[in-house]
Amino acid sequence: MKKVILALSLGLLIGSATTAVAATNKTVQATVSKFVIKVNGAEKTLKNSPIVVDGTTYLPLRDVAGLLGAEVKYDGKAKTIELQTPVAIDKSDQKNMAGLN
Repeated sequence: MKKVILALSLGLLIGSATTAVAATNKTVQATVSKFVIKVNGAEKTLKNSPIVVDGTTYLPLRDVAGLLGAEVKYDGKAKTIELQTPVAIDKSDQKNMAGLN
């Protein structure tokens, strides 16, 4: 379940950063970086390198979703990114993730 939250958070961060830059026309300086990525303790390799902007690391969503076993669908007209995980999250898992046992 943490995988789903991580993937969704990354997608939202990337999407909101792009929107903010486009709306303000500001120039952003980014550094391409290499990181060790581990999923459930196993070291993984991303196809594309992460970038760092003002101390925040942005990971390529499609790569991360692939590591987590999620499928990514993009709708350019609606500007929507959809992640589909192989296991559905039920209501009890959502409460546990929110700390509402």
